[in-house]
Amino acid sequence: MDFIPMGFEIGRPLKTILLHTDPNLRFTLARRIPEIRLTEKEVPLRIESLSLNEFETIINNQSYKLGVYRHYHTEDIPNGIKFRNEWGGVSGDLDQYGFEVPSAFSPILNGDVSFRTQFADDHRRDTEELERTFQINITSYEDALAKINQLESEGKTVEEFLAGPVNENDRRIRLFLKTPKEQLQRGVNGFRSALLPFHYRRNNLSPPYTCYIQLTITQGNATTIQRYEYNHKLYEAAKKLNEILFANRPVLIVNQFKGDSFNVLRLPIGFKIFANFVSGYNEQIVPMSSFVDSSRTLTELRMVINHEFIPIFQLSFVKNAEKLTITTHPGHIDQLAKALETMENQRIHIGFSQYDKPSANNYFQLMQGWLSTELNVGSKITFGLKTDQIGEEVLELVRNGKEGTESTERCVTFLQSDATKVKISYSPRDMGRNYKFLLNALILKA
Repeated sequence: MDFIPMGFEIGRPLKTILLHTDPNLRFTLARRIPEIRLTEKEVPLRIESLSLNEFETIINNQSYKLGVYRHYHTEDIPNGIKFRNEWGGVSGDLDQYGFEVPSAFSPILNGDVSFRTQFADDHRRDTEELERTFQINITSYEDALAKINQLESEGKTVEEFLAGPVNENDRRIRLFLKTPKEQLQRGVNGFRSALLPFHYRRNNLSPPYTCYIQLTITQGNATTIQRYEYNHKLYEAAKKLNEILFANRPVLIVNQFKGDSFNVLRLPIGFKIFANFVSGYNEQIVPMSSFVDSSRTLTELRMVINHEFIPIFQLSFVKNAEKLTITTHPGHIDQLAKALETMENQRIHIGFSQYDKPSANNYFQLMQGWLSTELNVGSKITFGLKTDQIGEEVLELVRNGKEGTESTERCVTFLQSDATKVKISYSPRDMGRNYKFLLNALILKA
């Protein structure tokens, strides 16, 4: 559709249609029909799901991904570079010799939001130490391949060889001998590709390829690729892309927002969203609160605490969420139990990964922290349990730790001094791999 029929009025009917049109289709229509661009920008953009990374924006399962594509002037393309090209290019800028520039070195522009932590990627890829490491790895992999080929020609297995006496060189490569030959060869190819920029710099050569900024648009099995001259930095292209998508809009209404960045989000100045559900890591919550409008209460905030425990639960963005879901691991239980003493959310859910095995005492400690403060009637905290045995053990801890408890099957209740009653129960709840039962504590009128 490249034109507007004569007599078509750009007004309220069009705005109504645009309001209920998929945002990705709106972007396409505005690009193809210049006459509706201003109107399209005026209409609030409704997005079911939005995920932002430094070089990728995902809107309703349609991905806009940027990368640096290396177009070789011959068909002899190193496998490592070919692989990166097939995945949309390098997620970062390259210097004149092909070295990747650490993302921590890129500047923060007006409107950008930084998610960088002390773990930001500032490792240089062009040091002599790294070059020596690549060379040592190539030697080890090639020696392992040669030894495996030798053993095969002699009719011996690796296990038989390792069971006998080995020399110093064989001990050096013994860890690699059980690696499949195909994997070893891929490793050799990958390290050789990584050494090429060192060769170009040492000999002051230009790499035998031309770089382009590639935009890969993917939805399901459909992929569209656009390439542009590499005359801007990739982070500048990312900012331009998000400006095209989001700049000069009165409001973005997002049902589910997910923060995926631990670097810098390249956003247009004044970027704001209204969201119902927000999810991210503990370290991402404060930066996200700068562009998620806090005038509207979140239906649910989902937070993962894997690394550093950052006590941000009194931040209005967090404490005003109707439901706060926290996924963590047993190493943070003491800190979380302390934080629960001051949390104000009406509903809280605590979960653990499928690999964690918190004890009944862990759950009881968290519940005690939550109960240590005055709670409104209707307040509730839930926990995912892997087995009903843990549920029974928690209830037994409650019976032993509280006076005047009343018990029924899978349930314990007791009175509190503020004329409220606490009901603690658990029930089967198939929630996939992580847990099979739900432990529930609810504040009721006495």
